[in-house]
Amino acid sequence: MTGISLVDVTKHFQGKPTLAHISLEVINGEFMVLLGPSGSGKSTLLKIIAGLELPTTGRVYINGVDVTFLPSQSRQAIIVFQDHSLFPHMTVSENVSFGLRARGESRQLVTEKVRAMLDIIQLPDRAHSFPHELSGGEKQRVALARACVLEPSVLLLDEPFSNLDVNLRLSMREFVSALHSRLKFTCILVTHDKEEAFLMSQRVAVLLDNRLLQVATPEKLYEGPQSLRVASFLGERNIFPGRVQGGYFHSMLGAIPCNRPDQESVVGTCRFDQVSLSSTEGEVPGRIVQKAFAGRFTTYKIELAQGMIVTAVGSEQQYLAGDTVHLSVEGRALLIYGAEDGSN
Repeated sequence: MTGISLVDVTKHFQGKPTLAHISLEVINGEFMVLLGPSGSGKSTLLKIIAGLELPTTGRVYINGVDVTFLPSQSRQAIIVFQDHSLFPHMTVSENVSFGLRARGESRQLVTEKVRAMLDIIQLPDRAHSFPHELSGGEKQRVALARACVLEPSVLLLDEPFSNLDVNLRLSMREFVSALHSRLKFTCILVTHDKEEAFLMSQRVAVLLDNRLLQVATPEKLYEGPQSLRVASFLGERNIFPGRVQGGYFHSMLGAIPCNRPDQESVVGTCRFDQVSLSSTEGEVPGRIVQKAFAGRFTTYKIELAQGMIVTAVGSEQQYLAGDTVHLSVEGRALLIYGAEDGSN
């Protein structure tokens, strides 16, 4: 069953498009991530789903019901922002119970649900603490508990970890993933962090230039961006112009086998870790101009004879800046896009 369905949603602010013809289906119980840079429209799309913004055109469905013009409180969708906005004069227990009390639930039911939720977020001993007494991660967990205790069909998370330090961010990612696995709600998380998107999602929806360009599992998105625009945004790829002739892609990296018809002007890409380096003589020589050691791997910047810089990642043999190495790329690692439209 479809949890969320967006049909040709557009949004204009002062005559300028913020979202252009977005159609998307999120399966009931799925964890989807909206990935895109600042200004791509991802937070606006989240607000449209939550009922905090109206689309200029298009329809929004939650669990098969058209909610396009329903108020936010009637949607069974709750949004949590990066600023958790806990009530400073209320205890943790009072913050978590706020929505239940506003609904008019019985005192006994409120007590039971709040106690159970504090157990789930592993803060039972913080029930009587105030927000200023909590750490950043504890505040974020309380904000999530305040949303989840209402048992929404849809939970919307707008960059919830962006204000946290690195270690706390990693911990909260694991916590939210575990919470989703336990409570089985439909979830959309908005982020500009590619690693976060890959780690947390079942599928990733890439928003660029106010358009939805690709929806795929993290694995498929990583292995096969459908367009040069998506490949460029995801990064960690070498991009080089060339041509296809006689079953080979010809470029500054030499002739690489490919299964593509002849085309005079194309663009090839490969990931940094798909460039092989060797100290023995090969087809494409280059000189290492920069080396960066990062523990598990080393990143090399290699200058080719034509002045082009290629990036390679290695974890075995170590080279030094100034060394001459020889590069190779296997045909199966190569993605080729049309130079004019950037299509695969």
